[in-house]
Amino acid sequence: MNWIYKNNADNTARFTLGEYNTINEKTLICVGINPSTATPNHLDPTLSKVKSISINHNYANWVMINVYPQRATNPNNLHIICNEQFHSENIIQIQNLLATFTNADILFAYGNLINKRPYLKSCLTDIMKLIKDLHFVGNLFCIKRTLKGNPVHPLYQKDNANFMLF
Repeated sequence: MNWIYKNNADNTARFTLGEYNTINEKTLICVGINPSTATPNHLDPTLSKVKSISINHNYANWVMINVYPQRATNPNNLHIICNEQFHSENIIQIQNLLATFTNADILFAYGNLINKRPYLKSCLTDIMKLIKDLHFVGNLFCIKRTLKGNPVHPLYQKDNANFMLF
């Protein structure tokens, strides 16, 4: 397995983290809200769960991206106002990822944390626009929805939980 890992110079933002065999194999791209401390070979519980879910759904590769790339172990510590440089770089990295892993499905899994900051929905809208503009042909999934209608966070879901169309 090979690692894909993109972060900024001072490690305050992480754009992608995942493992792949070859880029042509089936890939699960998971969309969270923001990254925590995970790095290659040191996955946090969320990334360990995403890896398990991808294996249980017969994906050869998995990659985690986020609506907003700021590293924050506590979502209450997210920027109050969107750092446009972080957001712009995140969009570029997601575009590069989707251009590289063309045999992919996307699993949305950010939970109700999308409501933590007003700019997060705007960031998600930009990601959705990018997906549409790139004519993405894979499936858009979630495991299930929260009572507020958002795709559930993967951490407490079963590894073999069924996917539903997003």
